[in-house]
Amino acid sequence: MAGLWWPRGKGAWARFAFTAFGVAVGVTVLMLCLTAQSALQGRSDRSAWQYTRADTPGTGSVRWLAVTDHFHGEQVLRIHVVAGPDSPSPGFPLPRAGEVVASPAMQRLFASTPDDQLDDRFPGEVTGTIPVDLLSHPEQLIAVVGGEVPGMFTAAGIATSPDHAFFAFARIIVGIAALVLLVPVAVFVVMASRIAAAQRERRLAALRLVGATRSQTAAIAAVESGIAALAGTFAGWLAYEGLRRVLASSVTYEGFPFHAADVRAPLAALVLVPLLAVLVSVFPLRRNASKLPTAVRALPLAVGIGGLFLVTYTSAAGFDELAALFVISTVVGALVVGPWVCLQVGRLLARARSATTALAARRIEHDPKASFRAASALVFAAFAATYLSGLVSAYGDLPGTGIPPGVVTVFDGRDREIVSDGTMADEERIRTREAIASPNAIINTRREFVLRERRLWDDVESAVHFAVTIVVVVAGCGVAAGAAGGVLERRRSFALLRASGTTLGQLRRVVVLETGVPLVAMTGLGVALGVLTLVATKGPLPTPGFAAVVASGLAVALLVAATPLAVLERASGIDAIRPGTSA
Repeated sequence: MAGLWWPRGKGAWARFAFTAFGVAVGVTVLMLCLTAQSALQGRSDRSAWQYTRADTPGTGSVRWLAVTDHFHGEQVLRIHVVAGPDSPSPGFPLPRAGEVVASPAMQRLFASTPDDQLDDRFPGEVTGTIPVDLLSHPEQLIAVVGGEVPGMFTAAGIATSPDHAFFAFARIIVGIAALVLLVPVAVFVVMASRIAAAQRERRLAALRLVGATRSQTAAIAAVESGIAALAGTFAGWLAYEGLRRVLASSVTYEGFPFHAADVRAPLAALVLVPLLAVLVSVFPLRRNASKLPTAVRALPLAVGIGGLFLVTYTSAAGFDELAALFVISTVVGALVVGPWVCLQVGRLLARARSATTALAARRIEHDPKASFRAASALVFAAFAATYLSGLVSAYGDLPGTGIPPGVVTVFDGRDREIVSDGTMADEERIRTREAIASPNAIINTRREFVLRERRLWDDVESAVHFAVTIVVVVAGCGVAAGAAGGVLERRRSFALLRASGTTLGQLRRVVVLETGVPLVAMTGLGVALGVLTLVATKGPLPTPGFAAVVASGLAVALLVAATPLAVLERASGIDAIRPGTSA
């Protein structure tokens, strides 16, 4: 029985390698997508103690006051404590009066900054270091100062769980983003698992003819795909383990990286991609002929875009209430119109006089839904990324704030504005002087608002660029997997073409067009719809940097999609012209 599912021969090993590679890519991307929530959760859990409140439960007592401070625009957390004999510990000894315990980054800042600009806000001698594991990120600026100051409260304990109102909403947003990224991954795994499906199905049908039961052939198909899936899962897990550490140090949130230990995904997710590969092999996709898509598919998109134009550029009564419906219609229409666009592209290519272009065009025309399927995620991803990138570009270099440049605002019961000499050093001296006079004062300058907003939008823009790159490249892998399966299933047709005088170079151009045209068309469609939606809503256009990201991602995707060329020469050899070879 083992000989029926273990790969034998170069063709079988090629199918095994393609399936394993597809599963490896799927596992890697799936695991990386699922690390976002863990990273946010880890950052919140580590810093929970910093948000102790008067109603925090516990069995001891501690006097506490946390003040959000700033230096050169960077957020600095200053915590004043008075610890008693029964005071709880946040994970390190609390300082006594005249002592300061600071994070490593804070201590480096103390050593490089004049006292009247920073150090004097933290009266005492640094006697200890806050462990990095208790910081929200490795470079957090925080110091705990011992001694009584006005405004302190008594807490029964120190907080052990995060208390952020925004956290649930952030998890929902991250979850939705992960689902959007997983759509092309699922498509890719399906395409990779279906490579040479026709040969497999004929082999299993032959086994049925000689007496194998349906359950036996299903078991053979499942084990055959399962072995490749396990190999791909192991390779994907190794890639994930290496890449998650790179992400922890290079991807930022609020301007700062993550702890490597927080960027992790549940290992249970490792079974999802292999399970999908096995299910695809056991329950093969039906290949029933379907009707060609018609122009009716463009109707939801026309209604959505047209409605947005009406809402934005006219004062017609009643349309404002339909704005949400128009947005939904636009998003749905962007996906529904894809097969029809592929059909039109195929018909346009068919007009070319080149024989190779005509062959590729007929392939796209014959089944535009299949041509669209592998690149379907690109439409929505490019559409959403283009629109978000336009919104990010609206931010500009200087966000609005009510604080004029060079002014320090102090809120301590005697709310006032203090004008500096315009230098950063003078602003910090004023802040230090006011913090000494009133430790619980809220002191703001324009600088921290500007830096915070810049970092927020930089994070959004980086996330958009990262997502669109992942989607484009994975979609390219999906197209490549589908094309490889198509090449293997059309071995006899390609061999007959070569025997009749078609050169290998011409066949290669056919395959390149079959794989590259859907990628370019769907990416272009998504970007065009995103730009059109921005115009319809009077939004700004994306920056040139976004165009560079899309172009570079598409170039990589096209290179990946061209990988089936490696098997074309052997697949179209003269030995493929024999009875039983697929047409």
